[in-house]
Amino acid sequence: MTVVATDGLGKTYEGGVEALTNLSLTVDAGEIFGLLGPNGAGKSTTVRLLNGTLTPTTGGSTVLGLPSGDPQIRGATATVAELAQLYEHMSVADNLRFFATLYDMAPGEVEPRIDELLSLLEIGDRKTMRLGSLSTGLRKRVHLARALLHRPRILFLDEPTSGLDPESARHVVGLVQSLAAREGTTVFLCTHNLPLAERICTGYGFLVNGSLVWTGSREALLAASTSRDLVRITTDRDVQEIEIRNQTDINAAIRRVMDSGAHILEVRRIEPSLEDAYFAIVEGGRDESAAS
Repeated sequence: MTVVATDGLGKTYEGGVEALTNLSLTVDAGEIFGLLGPNGAGKSTTVRLLNGTLTPTTGGSTVLGLPSGDPQIRGATATVAELAQLYEHMSVADNLRFFATLYDMAPGEVEPRIDELLSLLEIGDRKTMRLGSLSTGLRKRVHLARALLHRPRILFLDEPTSGLDPESARHVVGLVQSLAAREGTTVFLCTHNLPLAERICTGYGFLVNGSLVWTGSREALLAASTSRDLVRITTDRDVQEIEIRNQTDINAAIRRVMDSGAHILEVRRIEPSLEDAYFAIVEGGRDESAAS
């Protein structure tokens, strides 16, 4: 089932700045979709168009079958943006209680849900602490709790690990992945952090200068790029990286090295990463906008 769809979506700001051009893509229910690209590529603009806080210049989009901007979307989605704000003078629990009222949650559901989320996010012991006293990483978890309060069907994440140290970022990513699975939430992730996206996403789109240059699964991306599997053979003489297609190629490469009289110290298969595919497609100037 398609839960996010765009058709020729575009946005030009005042002064003629074209932030997004002719964006057409779909995201299925339960997917963790990564919209990837450098700063300024149009990722945040896309999220704002989808959740209705911006009006498109061209084209259109739907979320859960409704036109973006429809008031019903607000109750079924949530957004965690890079610059999202909570109230630092209030406690963690009071922040969440306030947003629960905005989501029109039933009074009897609020406290159990807050306790459940804080426990899952491993910050239950911070419930009564003032938000401003917490570290950036812990505040980010409170933002996630706020977004998940009303059990949204779609969670929009715009650079969710921005400002976090590597350990905190890894933890937040793991929490997003596990909570998405637990809650059955579709995740629409915008980031320039390719290793992060590779760990959790099931589908990808590459944005460059406001244009979509590829969308598809990881397997399709790797197949479409010029990246190939390699085998790295370390010997007492040198290190060789040999392009391979299958196990037969690996065996043949090892045999050639052994026949040369070199002593093999290590054999390691190196599969291309999402980053390899990204740069192969983007820097190669390929226009692969058709979904696989």
